[in-house]
Amino acid sequence: MLASVAAPVLAQPPSGSTESMAQATTSDTDMTDAQARAHFRLGRQAYEEGRFADAAQEFEIAYGLSGRGQLLYNVYLAYRDAQDLPNASRALRGYLAAVPDAEDHEHLQARLTSLEASVTADQEAQAARDAETAEQRRQLEDAERRALEAEMRAQGGSSGPTTSRPWWPWVIFGSGLAIVAVGVGVGIAAGQDGDALRRSCVTQSATTGLEQPIVAGTMCSPSVSLDSRRSSITTEAAVSDALWIGGSVIAITGLVLAFVLPDDVATADGTPSVSAGCGPTGCSGSVTVSF
Repeated sequence: MLASVAAPVLAQPPSGSTESMAQATTSDTDMTDAQARAHFRLGRQAYEEGRFADAAQEFEIAYGLSGRGQLLYNVYLAYRDAQDLPNASRALRGYLAAVPDAEDHEHLQARLTSLEASVTADQEAQAARDAETAEQRRQLEDAERRALEAEMRAQGGSSGPTTSRPWWPWVIFGSGLAIVAVGVGVGIAAGQDGDALRRSCVTQSATTGLEQPIVAGTMCSPSVSLDSRRSSITTEAAVSDALWIGGSVIAITGLVLAFVLPDDVATADGTPSVSAGCGPTGCSGSVTVSF
């Protein structure tokens, strides 16, 4: 619900769509909140330029600041044209609830039903693909296990002692890398949360807020708990640092152990290897066990 009678016709929706931004009835003059009006205009500009995801975010902020339910129609159209069906469905559902007497309500309700059916179908298809991938991974692991067992049985038929490198340092090394990866992931999530918070907060009514720092006194959408989200982002960043530093230490430790530890020695069937000898100063013996 963006364009008024005096507003220009905006970007046309994808082929096959029956609703367009030009059908909207909300304009920037309908909003008394200066910040909401600024985000509304940014959303309109982004939509006209074909940046539908950015337009949806700006309309969401304008809605949070103004509370005008009609803006959810703009949010729906922008998400729809960005091919983000779950969010488009959410926005349209909210619009129909906020504006029950909306024009063409029955048609929009039918559109919502169709969207929800598409979202459900996509989720089921993704679940099926995930299950197929998991089954393929299990089959591969079974094949590798059987190959390893066959190799061990073949080695069991030979005589004499065998040597092998210790395997457990590589487990330590891999665990360290996994912890580093988790730390990096948490760090990326913290950065994304910070960016999202910046988009929701502005320090001046004439700015967009996209480049403003997150500081005390910042004006935010009514739905944003600034202190809580800032604390959460700080915690995520600290956890990220701890994970990747600790994981790096563990990985380096495992790598060093893998190269400096001596080989394991055992007979082919896993029994201890025994050696003995005598010299001018006496006799000695040793037993080496691999497990």
